[in-house]
Amino acid sequence: MATQLHEVEFETRTIGPLVLTTPVLRRLDFRGIVNRYCPIAEQADLDHGLVAELVTQSRLSDPRALYDLPGWAERCALPTLYPEIERTGQVNDDRAGRMLDALYDQRAVLWGDLVANAARYYALDLHRLHADTMAMTFAGLFADQPAVAGVPRLEPGYNPGGEWLQQLKLFALAAGDGGLPVWFDTLHGGTGDSTTYVPQFAAFSEHVKLAHFLPLEDIILIGDRKMPTAENQLTWLRLHLVHCHDKIFC
Repeated sequence: MATQLHEVEFETRTIGPLVLTTPVLRRLDFRGIVNRYCPIAEQADLDHGLVAELVTQSRLSDPRALYDLPGWAERCALPTLYPEIERTGQVNDDRAGRMLDALYDQRAVLWGDLVANAARYYALDLHRLHADTMAMTFAGLFADQPAVAGVPRLEPGYNPGGEWLQQLKLFALAAGDGGLPVWFDTLHGGTGDSTTYVPQFAAFSEHVKLAHFLPLEDIILIGDRKMPTAENQLTWLRLHLVHCHDKIFC
């Protein structure tokens, strides 16, 4: 047993920004949330939660093509942070792809639990929410896509550039507290903006269990001029009666 400092052996590992991201992901219980909704066979050497955490670490610290995950794992000395990893080759794009397939159908509940933990542990203020949509345009030729429930389709849609292009729609809610994204969804490219606000806010409220954090009548939802349609106003009125007067400002 070493008793003097000169008798201690040191080995240096460079983990870079993972020194900051690792404790945040663990406090949010990101791995546990993923494993709760996306279990994997007991004989698997790496669970979906661990792989999801590793891919997230890669995106946050050194975003590159997923095929280079083993190289990133080597550079960041991942086996020193994750004892389950015996060799960096275990962290590969095939494994990441299987994880993403498993997460897709559970993405709403996963994100809801994650944001709920963020609100709880980091005192995220959800009193003021900003809602908007954005067109994500694509170029090139695309084969006809089969209609699959729950999968957004590339469709011709009008975008701010004044053209009808193949696109998907992104809906997002951000908290007034730092502009942090608290909800998102990808929609069919031809989706009209005015129809997105009510169902997306309802989904956010349900999955984040918003009523557990603050009275819904204290929430201010800020959107653009497309929000106050007659249909939306009637829907908000019903929510108003059910949820004790949600406040809507445009």
